Amino acid sequence: MEAFKKSIKSQTIPLCVLDTQGSFSNIPFVFFYENTAGSSEFMPSDALSDSFYQTMQHFPIFAGRIKSTGRGNTSVVIDANNPNMPDYSESSCSVHFDTLKENGFSWRSWPDGVATAGPMTKADASGEIKLINVHVVRMQDNSGVAIYFSIPHYILDGVAHMELMKYWCQVHQLMSSGQSERLAGLPVFSVDRAIIQECLPKERKPVDTLTRQTFTGFSFIAELLAWLSPKLRGRLLSMIIARQKAEAHLFHVSKASLESLRTTIGALLPEAAAIPDSELMLSVAAKTLAQSQALATGVGASSTKKDTATLPVAIIFEVREQLNMTFKNYAGNILLPLITSTPLKMLETPTTPESLATMISNFSEAVNSVDPGLVASHIDMVTPRPSCFTRPIARFASSKTATSFVYDLMPDMYEADFGNGRPSWVSPIEPFRANAVLLLTSRDTTDGMDVFMTAYPSVMKEVLNNEFWCEFAKLIY
Repeated sequence: MEAFKKSIKSQTIPLCVLDTQGSFSNIPFVFFYENTAGSSEFMPSDALSDSFYQTMQHFPIFAGRIKSTGRGNTSVVIDANNPNMPDYSESSCSVHFDTLKENGFSWRSWPDGVATAGPMTKADASGEIKLINVHVVRMQDNSGVAIYFSIPHYILDGVAHMELMKYWCQVHQLMSSGQSERLAGLPVFSVDRAIIQECLPKERKPVDTLTRQTFTGFSFIAELLAWLSPKLRGRLLSMIIARQKAEAHLFHVSKASLESLRTTIGALLPEAAAIPDSELMLSVAAKTLAQSQALATGVGASSTKKDTATLPVAIIFEVREQLNMTFKNYAGNILLPLITSTPLKMLETPTTPESLATMISNFSEAVNSVDPGLVASHIDMVTPRPSCFTRPIARFASSKTATSFVYDLMPDMYEADFGNGRPSWVSPIEPFRANAVLLLTSRDTTDGMDVFMTAYPSVMKEVLNNEFWCEFAKLIY
């Protein structure tokens, strides 16, 4: 830790709207490692801590503080004389790793207090917004270790989150094997947001009407949120989200289920074989949630008697590939949100091959529109409007049905190997905002994907009773 402190230099790192548009949430995952050999030297505390702070020397941004002008212009300010140190801690518990396995790693079987930061970005008990939270929990009899690893979306996205975790693993392996001299050969990551502008193509493509209106339309509540300090805004949004009392579940969708769906709709959509898994999941998840919301509330397209009733769905795309940034080792946010609106009458119909084919065709237009020109136009639109990041937040926070869907499968989190093999299990924490869908790499990377879904409790009850969904997706916990 002391070497890290001495390496810190005062600097200011400007953030951009691609960072602030997701700034209300953290990226919190827990990695579980089993001591299969029963070694007394399994993932030693000093080795984990020393390698973590060695990793931090390559990422000094995590010693900074989030600062805002009050109009959305946001930076990470690092003060070498008063750094905002990472929240790194270790504890032990009375839960044996076997108990976790017997319970399928369900949230209820976890030791108390694993997550040292919640799903929302807010100040901790010290009054600081920590830019990285790590909690190492050693299981009973040293039977295993759980590592909570959480970073605010202010700093980076899911892709960079996983790259940082793997970087720590690499550092740990090298230091533990007496190969510290090889640390200099590890990849160098950049947090310079100017890289984004350097990668923008010359071509431009119009942003769709609904997304443009969402980001550029005036909203008093949105402007107020942008004016608030990051700490006050975080506290307020955390209170709003907490009142949702959202319920979360983790499902597994097998490769066989996805292929069966493709076969089912193949006669209606000749291009079915080429439709990405994520696009199939978008259609099935949106339809399932809309049906469940209508049953839970009794308020649907038919009850409102409005043919124009719609469900807003924010589809979040990771666009490094579109900007040819995959080789840049960029540690930041490269996420493009498209705000779509689908007729409730279309969503609430029974799930049949015909209705699913219609849904897929409806979402395909949005999915297929994401190209370098659209990404560049979106960045052109939001860059001169630093306060616009709060407008989608204001719109979606005030809706009980608006849904967010992270389109791209999260990177393989099971690649986080500290030298004892892949983790036995990786999971997000349970509390989260309602109406969100996240696609995760399955432990068996050859068999489909895991799906993290949240909803209001009454809606989730209907999801768990949805006949099509229960046949399509297997409940994990």
